[in-house]
Amino acid sequence: MEKWKVPCERNRFKKEKGGHSPRRLSFKTIYRHRSSTQTGRERSTQETHRPGLQRREHDSQLHKPYVRQQRLPTCIGDQRRSNLRTHILNMIVMDLQPLNLVEEEGFQQLVQVLQPSADIPLSASWVRTELLNMYAHIRLKVQKEVSYAKDLVLSAEMWISSKDASYLTVICHFIDENWELKSYMLETAHLLGEHTPENVHQQLVRISTEWKIIDKIQVVVVNVDGMKKQKARWTYMPCFSHTLNKVFNEAMNNSDWRGLLKKCRRIVAFFHQKSEALRTVQLTQSPGADWLPVLTMLENISDQWQSISTEFMKRQEDNLWLNEKERMMLDSAVVALRVIKNIVEEMGESGYSSVSNIIPMCDKLQRSLEHLRQNGNKVAQRLAERIDHHMGSIKQNLLFSVSTALDPRFKSSVLQQFEKIKAYIKEEMRKQGSGASSSGCKKEHGGQRSYEDLLLHRYATESDTSRTLNPFVFWSTKNDFKELTIVAHKYLTLVSTAIPLERVMQQEKSQLVFNRRKCVELENINMMLFLNNNHKI
Repeated sequence: MEKWKVPCERNRFKKEKGGHSPRRLSFKTIYRHRSSTQTGRERSTQETHRPGLQRREHDSQLHKPYVRQQRLPTCIGDQRRSNLRTHILNMIVMDLQPLNLVEEEGFQQLVQVLQPSADIPLSASWVRTELLNMYAHIRLKVQKEVSYAKDLVLSAEMWISSKDASYLTVICHFIDENWELKSYMLETAHLLGEHTPENVHQQLVRISTEWKIIDKIQVVVVNVDGMKKQKARWTYMPCFSHTLNKVFNEAMNNSDWRGLLKKCRRIVAFFHQKSEALRTVQLTQSPGADWLPVLTMLENISDQWQSISTEFMKRQEDNLWLNEKERMMLDSAVVALRVIKNIVEEMGESGYSSVSNIIPMCDKLQRSLEHLRQNGNKVAQRLAERIDHHMGSIKQNLLFSVSTALDPRFKSSVLQQFEKIKAYIKEEMRKQGSGASSSGCKKEHGGQRSYEDLLLHRYATESDTSRTLNPFVFWSTKNDFKELTIVAHKYLTLVSTAIPLERVMQQEKSQLVFNRRKCVELENINMMLFLNNNHKI
């Protein structure tokens, strides 16, 4: 340390041999080295003039800056370890990873690379303890949100795990005071025994009672058949996505179609087994019976049939060859199912869509399929028949028709045709009890029109808005419609599907969620899915 001692400041300016002045040291450097050689008298003088300064047992440590420098990395290290813990937990929740992932050797090596000094108890028990704490905290926040909400709608998705156990995932939907649709998962219940409508109904009653919302629920959207027969406080509504899959399977329930579908799946399996053949052909398998994955598989085969047939001729695979009749069936199915896909995509790409879309969508589907039927497409004819069977009377359903009437994009499609809907909406407005109806009456053409009638007439005579306009944005600015806005708030809350749209229309996303949640440990399913859905609250 001798070279750092500075006995006198004027020595800084003495010239060295050779006539060159030494490098001038900065003030901080001088202060540091002088501090290390201060006498007790100098320190005593400083303490006299600085009354807030406390003397320490070891005076030599008083002014050394490197004492802070030693503590600072410790604080940063603690913060980095805390951040790393948080990121690990978030990754497990967001990607639905098994808790014992942190015990795997490869994962622990990755953590050491990211943070070599990390001292984190990487064990499944530690992760579960942390996630349980997170679950308790977020559950309180969700409970608070739903307790203040009104006009609640539940969506209930029944699904089966890899161990053939049935589960019911229940999500609560409502529109908040800012006209934003909120969706919070409440619970994923294990359905013991058979997944019958009675069992599903009992679970929904239990869950809504535990969350103290049973008196605020107006509709439950389900993907389980036979729920309408259950006596309940609320109305059961079928999931639109589930209904479309029923339409598809019923329309294709014949021996010719089943034979074609089986052969198409064998074609895909052939190319997946022959790696060298995949260089020219890219096909996607559809093991299930949902319409969209089947469409993707059929499109792949139809678009690449020339390359597929070339490979078959090279390898003499005659048993996989599609004859002329099968090719016509394939092309007809692709054209008809593409119509459904293009129209359904108008619902949106993510989140949940209002049932106000369903009546206009069904009308458009029937017109498009009828056009194909007139051109000889038998697949389109069968699809149109099954759509009419399941959704042909949808305009007579007040929940669908009132929601459509209160959607400014589609209101003219029902308000101009059905006086019954207008009467129902006016009655709903009267229930708000504003007292405005008695003072807001006017004489018109010798008769008297009520306040509700005038308000609804003013709304109905406005032009339909653009299809791209969010109806929530429209109603959030319509303070002059008063009671009508409250009725719109109630009926536009109704969602059309039991699952979010990204899982309806994005095949890869849907399959990824399906595969991951099947692998979650039984005791962690409810906690993991709850956190996965609600962690952003």
